[in-house]
Amino acid sequence: MICKDHDEPIKLWKLESLVGRARNGLQVFPEIEESLRIVSIGDRGERSLDYYIVLIESPDLLCFHDLRLPRGDYFFQIDTTLLTPRFILLVEVKNLSGDIYFDLETKQIIRVLNGISEKFPNPVLQVLQQKHQLEQFLKAHRFPDIPIYTLVVFATRKGILHIKPNDTFHLGNVINIQEFIFKYQKINNANTQPLWNDSHLQAVQELLLREHTPVQVDVMKQFGLTLNDLKKGVRCPVCKRLGMERKHASWMCQCSATSKDAHLSGLRDYALLVDEWITNKEARDFLRIENREVSKYLLGQLNVPKAGVGKGMKYQIGKLINSPYI
Repeated sequence: MICKDHDEPIKLWKLESLVGRARNGLQVFPEIEESLRIVSIGDRGERSLDYYIVLIESPDLLCFHDLRLPRGDYFFQIDTTLLTPRFILLVEVKNLSGDIYFDLETKQIIRVLNGISEKFPNPVLQVLQQKHQLEQFLKAHRFPDIPIYTLVVFATRKGILHIKPNDTFHLGNVINIQEFIFKYQKINNANTQPLWNDSHLQAVQELLLREHTPVQVDVMKQFGLTLNDLKKGVRCPVCKRLGMERKHASWMCQCSATSKDAHLSGLRDYALLVDEWITNKEARDFLRIENREVSKYLLGQLNVPKAGVGKGMKYQIGKLINSPYI
């Protein structure tokens, strides 16, 4: 049973918008592109495990994706939490290509790709830390002890794992995704005695969903950018060029494409990168609309909450964020 699905990939959407809006020549642009690449790979990797979870035939299994829970002044995040009355399994998903080498002594992992060596944080240590934090979290909420297992799953077939036979720290704790269902069955078969009853399961489900706190990401602040670092205008849905013009109640592009609602994509970019509230003046400036009445009409057609009066009126355009294909 999926109790919590994946969070919407807000950071991915923000980075995509930023790549499309960043002015030419920005020194941080290569960093933005690299961040987008890493986030995109990670998102695909996490979602690739979903197929294998569906294969688990267990009516009492509860699945939580992308939990982010408070612990003191900080938060800890778990890719996938599989919870049963008998045990809990925490799964950390990685989506790295190349040759992945694990070192028992240093606990380092080195990825060699196209002749270049790169060090990565050890995902086994990462998920063990998550286990400790979850144990403390459940203890603080007075839940009975229950075994918590951890597993690191490599999602891509383009990654080759190199683990030495005597490396008991990594061996068996790091697997390819095709092995996941068999590893889960092994853990399940070793834990046959229920330790939590239905009341515990209901209570922990309510607790996890209540305490989950989505991360707030400001990519403009992350890269030290301001509104002046963004390209403005309405993007053509066909040729992707910025600079469509409003004529005869339609948006028109130099490539001859026309659109009735091309401005929605621009307003979504503004909501993702700048603010989820926008005034008429701000909309005219960002979309490059000359006529105030045209901008007022387009904003009014959104049918969104408004605040303020006159020139200070703001429109709540946050709902456009969850429409990535507009």
